Amino acid sequence: MRLLAFVFSAALVLFSNAVLAVERLPDTEITQYQGTAAWLIDPVGRYKHGILGDAVEAGGFQVQFHGKLHEYRLGNDAVFEDRRVRLADLTGDGTPEAIVVKSYLDKGAAIAVYKLTEKGIEPLAESEPIGMANRWLNPLGVIANPGETPVIAAVVMPHISGSLRTYKLSGKALKQVDMLDGYTNHIIHTADLDLGRIADTDGDGREDIVLPDIALKRLAVINVADGKLKLKIKLPAGGTILGLDRINRGVARLRLADGRRVAIKLRL
Repeated sequence: MRLLAFVFSAALVLFSNAVLAVERLPDTEITQYQGTAAWLIDPVGRYKHGILGDAVEAGGFQVQFHGKLHEYRLGNDAVFEDRRVRLADLTGDGTPEAIVVKSYLDKGAAIAVYKLTEKGIEPLAESEPIGMANRWLNPLGVIANPGETPVIAAVVMPHISGSLRTYKLSGKALKQVDMLDGYTNHIIHTADLDLGRIADTDGDGREDIVLPDIALKRLAVINVADGKLKLKIKLPAGGTILGLDRINRGVARLRLADGRRVAIKLRL
Protein backbone atom coordinates (compact mmCIF):
# COMPACT_ATOMS: atom_id res chain seq x y z
CA MET A 1 0.00 0.00 0.00
CA ARG A 2 2.88 2.37 0.80
CA LEU A 3 4.44 1.69 -2.60
CA LEU A 4 1.09 2.26 -4.31
CA ALA A 5 0.60 5.51 -2.39
CA PHE A 6 4.10 6.65 -3.36
CA VAL A 7 3.51 5.86 -7.03
CA PHE A 8 0.17 7.67 -6.93
CA SER A 9 1.73 10.72 -5.25
CA ALA A 10 4.59 10.81 -7.76
CA ALA A 11 2.12 10.54 -10.64
CA LEU A 12 0.04 13.35 -9.13
CA VAL A 13 3.11 15.60 -8.89
CA LEU A 14 4.03 14.87 -12.50
CA PHE A 15 0.44 15.54 -13.58
CA SER A 16 0.32 18.82 -11.63
CA ASN A 17 3.61 19.96 -13.15
CA ALA A 18 2.35 19.07 -16.62
CA VAL A 19 -0.84 21.09 -16.06
CA LEU A 20 1.17 24.10 -14.88
CA ALA A 21 3.47 23.79 -17.89
CA VAL A 22 0.50 23.68 -20.28
CA GLU A 23 -1.16 26.69 -18.63
CA ARG A 24 1.93 28.89 -18.65
CA LEU A 25 2.06 31.32 -21.57
CA PRO A 26 4.67 30.34 -24.18
CA ASP A 27 7.71 32.66 -23.98
CA THR A 28 6.56 34.23 -20.71
CA GLU A 29 9.30 35.53 -18.45
CA ILE A 30 9.51 34.88 -14.72
CA THR A 31 10.08 38.24 -13.06
CA GLN A 32 11.28 38.63 -9.47
CA TYR A 33 11.33 41.32 -6.79
CA GLN A 34 12.72 40.66 -3.31
CA GLY A 35 11.43 37.09 -3.08
CA THR A 36 8.23 37.65 -5.07
CA ALA A 37 7.96 36.00 -8.50
CA ALA A 38 5.34 36.37 -11.25
CA TRP A 39 4.54 34.97 -14.70
CA LEU A 40 1.70 34.88 -17.24
CA ILE A 41 -0.62 31.87 -17.62
CA ASP A 42 -3.69 30.62 -19.48
CA PRO A 43 -2.83 30.86 -23.22
CA VAL A 44 -5.90 32.07 -25.13
CA GLY A 45 -6.63 32.93 -28.75
CA ARG A 46 -9.61 35.23 -28.35
CA TYR A 47 -7.74 38.39 -29.42
CA LYS A 48 -6.68 38.36 -33.08
CA HIS A 49 -3.83 40.84 -33.05
CA GLY A 50 -0.48 39.04 -32.97
CA ILE A 51 1.61 42.12 -32.22
CA LEU A 52 4.19 39.97 -30.40
CA GLY A 53 4.58 37.46 -33.20
CA ASP A 54 1.75 34.99 -32.58
CA ALA A 55 -1.98 34.89 -31.92
CA VAL A 56 -1.65 33.57 -28.36
CA GLU A 57 -2.06 35.90 -25.39
CA ALA A 58 -2.51 35.35 -21.64
CA GLY A 59 -5.79 35.05 -19.80
CA GLY A 60 -4.21 35.43 -16.37
CA PHE A 61 -1.09 35.51 -14.25
CA GLN A 62 0.30 33.85 -11.14
CA VAL A 63 2.35 35.33 -8.31
CA GLN A 64 4.47 33.52 -5.72
CA PHE A 65 4.10 35.87 -2.75
CA HIS A 66 5.19 35.17 0.84
CA GLY A 67 5.40 31.45 0.11
CA LYS A 68 1.92 31.22 -1.39
CA LEU A 69 0.83 30.87 -5.02
CA HIS A 70 -1.89 33.33 -6.05
CA GLU A 71 -3.68 33.54 -9.38
CA TYR A 72 -5.67 36.17 -11.24
CA ARG A 73 -7.71 35.57 -14.39
CA LEU A 74 -9.44 37.99 -16.74
CA GLY A 75 -12.95 37.76 -18.13
CA ASN A 76 -13.59 37.05 -21.80
CA ASP A 77 -13.54 40.75 -22.72
CA ALA A 78 -9.75 41.17 -22.35
CA VAL A 79 -6.33 39.52 -22.47
CA PHE A 80 -2.89 40.25 -21.11
CA GLU A 81 -1.05 41.21 -24.32
CA ASP A 82 2.39 40.94 -22.81
CA ARG A 83 5.33 38.65 -22.11
CA ARG A 84 6.03 39.63 -18.49
CA VAL A 85 4.45 40.76 -15.25
CA ARG A 86 6.50 43.70 -14.00
CA LEU A 87 7.00 43.89 -10.22
CA ALA A 88 7.69 47.28 -8.64
CA ASP A 89 6.74 49.20 -5.50
CA LEU A 90 4.55 52.06 -6.74
CA THR A 91 2.92 52.86 -3.41
CA GLY A 92 6.06 53.06 -1.24
CA ASP A 93 4.83 50.46 1.26
CA GLY A 94 7.69 48.03 0.62
CA THR A 95 5.46 45.54 -1.20
CA PRO A 96 5.58 45.27 -4.98
CA GLU A 97 2.62 45.80 -7.26
CA ALA A 98 2.12 43.77 -10.44
CA ILE A 99 2.07 45.76 -13.70
CA VAL A 100 0.94 44.22 -16.96
CA VAL A 101 -0.49 45.23 -20.36
CA LYS A 102 -4.22 44.52 -20.42
CA SER A 103 -5.86 44.67 -23.85
CA TYR A 104 -9.62 44.91 -24.18
CA LEU A 105 -11.03 43.17 -27.24
CA ASP A 106 -12.93 46.32 -28.27
CA LYS A 107 -10.90 49.16 -26.69
CA GLY A 108 -7.25 48.17 -27.09
CA ALA A 109 -4.46 48.25 -24.53
CA ALA A 110 -4.19 49.79 -21.06
CA ILE A 111 -1.66 49.54 -18.25
CA ALA A 112 -3.14 47.53 -15.37
CA VAL A 113 -1.74 47.57 -11.83
CA TYR A 114 -2.60 44.88 -9.25
CA LYS A 115 -2.13 44.87 -5.49
CA LEU A 116 -0.53 41.79 -3.92
CA THR A 117 -1.72 40.72 -0.46
CA GLU A 118 -1.60 37.64 1.73
CA LYS A 119 -5.14 36.87 0.56
CA GLY A 120 -4.48 37.17 -3.15
CA ILE A 121 -4.34 39.58 -6.10
CA GLU A 122 -6.61 42.64 -6.32
CA PRO A 123 -7.03 45.17 -9.16
CA LEU A 124 -5.59 48.51 -8.01
CA ALA A 125 -5.53 50.94 -10.96
CA GLU A 126 -5.65 51.20 -14.75
CA SER A 127 -4.77 53.75 -17.37
CA GLU A 128 -7.38 54.71 -19.93
CA PRO A 129 -7.38 52.15 -22.78
CA ILE A 130 -6.26 53.46 -26.15
CA GLY A 131 -9.87 53.30 -27.36
CA MET A 132 -9.68 51.04 -30.40
CA ALA A 133 -9.17 47.31 -30.89
CA ASN A 134 -5.72 46.16 -32.06
CA ARG A 135 -3.95 49.19 -30.59
CA TRP A 136 -1.14 48.35 -28.17
CA LEU A 137 1.35 49.93 -25.79
CA ASN A 138 4.70 48.71 -24.44
CA PRO A 139 5.87 49.72 -20.93
CA LEU A 140 9.53 50.51 -20.39
CA GLY A 141 9.18 50.06 -16.65
CA VAL A 142 9.04 52.11 -13.47
CA ILE A 143 11.22 55.16 -12.81
CA ALA A 144 11.76 55.96 -9.14
CA ASN A 145 14.24 58.82 -8.98
CA PRO A 146 15.33 60.08 -5.54
CA GLY A 147 12.75 62.25 -3.81
CA GLU A 148 10.10 61.72 -6.51
CA THR A 149 6.91 59.71 -6.82
CA PRO A 150 7.47 56.61 -8.98
CA VAL A 151 6.12 56.82 -12.52
CA ILE A 152 5.44 54.17 -15.15
CA ALA A 153 6.91 54.93 -18.57
CA ALA A 154 5.41 53.39 -21.71
CA VAL A 155 5.26 53.92 -25.45
CA VAL A 156 1.69 54.05 -26.73
CA MET A 157 1.27 52.68 -30.28
CA PRO A 158 5.03 52.22 -30.84
CA HIS A 159 4.49 51.28 -34.51
CA ILE A 160 2.16 54.19 -35.41
CA SER A 161 2.49 57.43 -33.44
CA GLY A 162 5.17 56.30 -31.01
CA SER A 163 3.95 58.33 -28.04
CA LEU A 164 6.27 58.11 -25.02
CA ARG A 165 4.19 58.73 -21.89
CA THR A 166 4.52 58.71 -18.11
CA TYR A 167 1.82 57.77 -15.60
CA LYS A 168 1.38 58.26 -11.85
CA LEU A 169 -0.81 56.28 -9.50
CA SER A 170 -3.83 58.38 -8.48
CA GLY A 171 -6.43 56.48 -6.47
CA LYS A 172 -7.87 53.76 -8.69
CA ALA A 173 -6.43 55.28 -11.87
CA LEU A 174 -3.14 55.78 -13.60
CA LYS A 175 -3.06 59.44 -14.61
CA GLN A 176 -0.95 60.56 -17.55
CA VAL A 177 1.73 63.06 -16.52
CA ASP A 178 3.51 63.89 -19.77
CA MET A 179 4.11 62.74 -23.36
CA LEU A 180 6.60 63.04 -26.22
CA ASP A 181 5.69 61.75 -29.67
CA GLY A 182 8.00 60.17 -32.23
CA TYR A 183 9.67 57.32 -30.32
CA THR A 184 9.44 53.53 -30.26
CA ASN A 185 10.48 50.62 -28.05
CA HIS A 186 9.26 47.66 -30.10
CA ILE A 187 9.54 46.18 -33.59
CA ILE A 188 6.22 44.82 -34.79
CA HIS A 189 5.63 41.03 -34.65
CA THR A 190 8.63 40.37 -32.40
CA ALA A 191 8.74 39.15 -28.80
CA ASP A 192 11.53 41.58 -27.78
CA LEU A 193 10.01 44.12 -25.37
CA ASP A 194 13.31 45.86 -24.61
CA LEU A 195 14.13 48.06 -27.59
CA GLY A 196 13.98 50.90 -25.05
CA ARG A 197 15.45 50.84 -21.55
CA ILE A 198 15.62 52.77 -18.29
CA ALA A 199 19.17 53.54 -17.12
CA ASP A 200 21.37 56.05 -15.35
CA THR A 201 23.28 57.25 -18.41
CA ASP A 202 25.61 59.79 -16.80
CA GLY A 203 26.23 58.50 -13.27
CA ASP A 204 24.20 61.21 -11.51
CA GLY A 205 22.03 58.70 -9.63
CA ARG A 206 18.94 59.49 -11.70
CA GLU A 207 17.40 57.24 -14.30
CA ASP A 208 16.76 58.32 -17.89
CA ILE A 209 14.84 56.70 -20.73
CA VAL A 210 16.89 55.46 -23.68
CA LEU A 211 15.05 54.48 -26.86
CA PRO A 212 15.10 54.89 -30.67
CA ASP A 213 13.15 57.46 -32.62
CA ILE A 214 10.23 55.96 -34.51
CA ALA A 215 12.30 55.79 -37.71
CA LEU A 216 14.79 53.54 -35.85
CA LYS A 217 17.69 55.68 -37.08
CA ARG A 218 18.63 57.63 -33.95
CA LEU A 219 18.92 56.82 -30.25
CA ALA A 220 17.47 59.31 -27.78
CA VAL A 221 18.12 59.94 -24.09
CA ILE A 222 15.09 61.40 -22.29
CA ASN A 223 15.33 63.06 -18.88
CA VAL A 224 12.52 62.32 -16.41
CA ALA A 225 11.79 64.70 -13.52
CA ASP A 226 8.55 64.22 -11.54
CA GLY A 227 7.20 62.44 -14.60
CA LYS A 228 7.99 65.32 -16.94
CA LEU A 229 9.88 64.35 -20.09
CA LYS A 230 12.68 66.35 -21.72
CA LEU A 231 14.98 65.33 -24.56
CA LYS A 232 18.63 65.39 -23.46
CA ILE A 233 20.34 64.14 -26.60
CA LYS A 234 19.58 62.31 -29.85
CA LEU A 235 22.40 60.40 -31.52
CA PRO A 236 22.68 58.78 -34.98
CA ALA A 237 22.90 55.00 -34.83
CA GLY A 238 24.64 54.59 -38.20
CA GLY A 239 21.90 52.31 -39.50
CA THR A 240 18.47 50.88 -38.68
CA ILE A 241 18.19 49.77 -35.07
CA LEU A 242 16.92 46.21 -34.50
CA GLY A 243 17.90 45.69 -30.86
CA LEU A 244 19.24 47.36 -27.74
CA ASP A 245 21.26 44.67 -25.97
CA ARG A 246 22.41 46.58 -22.90
CA ILE A 247 23.52 49.89 -21.44
CA ASN A 248 26.66 49.95 -19.32
CA ARG A 249 28.59 52.97 -18.02
CA GLY A 250 26.82 55.35 -20.36
CA VAL A 251 27.36 53.24 -23.49
CA ALA A 252 24.51 51.55 -25.40
CA ARG A 253 25.16 48.36 -27.36
CA LEU A 254 22.96 48.18 -30.46
CA ARG A 255 22.17 45.57 -33.10
CA LEU A 256 21.58 47.00 -36.57
CA ALA A 257 19.60 45.66 -39.52
CA ASP A 258 22.75 45.10 -41.59
CA GLY A 259 24.10 42.69 -38.97
CA ARG A 260 26.54 45.06 -37.29
CA ARG A 261 26.81 45.57 -33.54
CA VAL A 262 27.72 49.10 -32.54
CA ALA A 263 28.43 51.00 -29.33
CA ILE A 264 26.90 54.46 -28.85
CA LYS A 265 28.17 56.79 -26.13
CA LEU A 266 25.10 58.39 -24.57
CA ARG A 267 26.66 61.75 -23.71
CA LEU A 268 28.89 64.18 -25.52
